[in-house]
Amino acid sequence: MIIGITTTLNESDNFQRVNVEYINRVAETGATPILITPVSKGAEANRALAHEVIGLVDGLLLTGGGDIHPKCYMNITMDHVRETLHPEVAEAQAAQETPYGRARRASDNASDCVHCPVDDAIRNAVDNIATEDERVILDGREVTASGGQNKIPCLDGLLAVSDARDALELELARLAFDRDVPTLGVCRGMQVLNVALGGTLYRDLRVCGITQMQHMQEKPYANAEERASVVPGTKLASILEGHQRGLINSIHHQGVNLLAAPLEVNAWGEDGIVEGVEAPNKPFFMGVQWHPEYLENHAPLFQALTDACA
Repeated sequence: MIIGITTTLNESDNFQRVNVEYINRVAETGATPILITPVSKGAEANRALAHEVIGLVDGLLLTGGGDIHPKCYMNITMDHVRETLHPEVAEAQAAQETPYGRARRASDNASDCVHCPVDDAIRNAVDNIATEDERVILDGREVTASGGQNKIPCLDGLLAVSDARDALELELARLAFDRDVPTLGVCRGMQVLNVALGGTLYRDLRVCGITQMQHMQEKPYANAEERASVVPGTKLASILEGHQRGLINSIHHQGVNLLAAPLEVNAWGEDGIVEGVEAPNKPFFMGVQWHPEYLENHAPLFQALTDACA
């Protein structure tokens, strides 16, 4: 079995890299890991690359890393906010339909970002995200962060935004879903699954007013410092067996907002954020917001991916 693993650009030296933990976890299952990297010829070239790659692999592992550019889901976010504020014109300004259906709130108590205006201010801000040459360490890699120059507060702090990576991974996720290619998304990878199928993200969980918990823990990442509840009856619950409530690690500042139509939540954080998703009607299409590659007792997730490929 061949499992493709996506990479992150380490911007300090212009190398594409992936944490060795991902590679080791896949290899331990008996599968053969190969690395999938974007190319520098633009978004369309990377979407074309996705169509080539999907035929070469038996499964996909979409790894953690930088943030998906907000323009990939902003239209759906804005239409949803307009509907919420002006239900009387909901029919005329219906939230965008996608080939996969209409995104929805993940829970009854979910809320919108406190900084999300419904006019063109946020669209203009998204199209002109201000960045500085500020380097930060993200999951062991040195990446570029935005430098606090944006008019919309939740656009500050975006990490390692890459149009090339977005185009490649979003297209890979859609192709994998359509073709039943077993797929596991980790952290950013889970967010890719949601956005690819028409969902949206909170651009910064704390700045958006969704939670006050700090989800960016320091090393060592093998320390599990947060609690999550796995939903009984889900594929995730069957894979992790008795771990319906357990400790996880956390290295992220964004999270799922509107949930893509084909997905269901399979794990919740203690602060109510989505910690895992899966497509119940697919053999194996799953994402987790934490980093199981560092956690020995979560190795069964990678074995389940390989088993699904067989």
